[in-house]
Amino acid sequence: MIPSITVPDWVKRNIISFQNIEDIPDEVFERIKQGLASKKAEDAFVTIGVIAYNEQENILSCLASLAEQETPFPLRIVVSNNNSTDQTQYLLDKCGAFSVFQPQQGIGYARQAAMDVARGKYFLCADADCMYPPTWAEEFAKTMDTPGVSAVYSVDSYIPSSKNRITLALYEFIRDISLVLRRINRPELSVGGGSFGIPMKEGNEIGWYTRIKRGEDGSMAFALKQHGKIKFINSSRSRIWTTSRSLDHQQSLFAMVTEKFRKEFKRIHVYLFPTRKGYKDREENIIK
Repeated sequence: MIPSITVPDWVKRNIISFQNIEDIPDEVFERIKQGLASKKAEDAFVTIGVIAYNEQENILSCLASLAEQETPFPLRIVVSNNNSTDQTQYLLDKCGAFSVFQPQQGIGYARQAAMDVARGKYFLCADADCMYPPTWAEEFAKTMDTPGVSAVYSVDSYIPSSKNRITLALYEFIRDISLVLRRINRPELSVGGGSFGIPMKEGNEIGWYTRIKRGEDGSMAFALKQHGKIKFINSSRSRIWTTSRSLDHQQSLFAMVTEKFRKEFKRIHVYLFPTRKGYKDREENIIK
């Protein structure tokens, strides 16, 4: 699917911007609270686990989008607060979100804390700086119910801030080409933890890799490959939207594209062949 050059209405509706937390209208919290109220099912079929570390600027937008999830099955949403030192927990409490506090710093620890209190057949990974279409959970669950599928994932588009949407869409298009190459033999290198679904049973048996700063998603995907296919869902019904802060340091489209091509060209030989041995942890990526 070619990335959209416009921001969907559901994203615009759920963007919550503010200078001071005190300025956020009570109606915003009430809207999110009402939406989340029906998504705390003990008999859930699917649990969405959101991880958050110092995300006071984005957590409400994320939860506003998740509060609009439309599913034919009971749903559970849990936020894993990974030792935030800002007002993330205050906002979670004020909008009635079900949350757990994980003081051990690390993405793997945060995801494991969410999965420890999850319910149901499937666990969907979400990140606090992302927003999710109303059909996201249903699309993921439907695809995971397909025989031979052991995990699912989708990709993201960027909400424009310092860069315009057309520039970002062009960057996403080039990025997505590299993801196509990865999917052939090494889908674990395409998976992003912000939009990743796994079966609860196998996920609990494997457990999240907590030794590294980044890459816990790929590690889980690599382990799940022995149970079936890692399936990519390519549609607007599953494509998530996130902040463009990771790209804000790039000054131009040319710089963004050049840097992306440089990185992917260096790694292209890796994508062409599968690996049975797994991946060695880089020293700089190990949690001390």
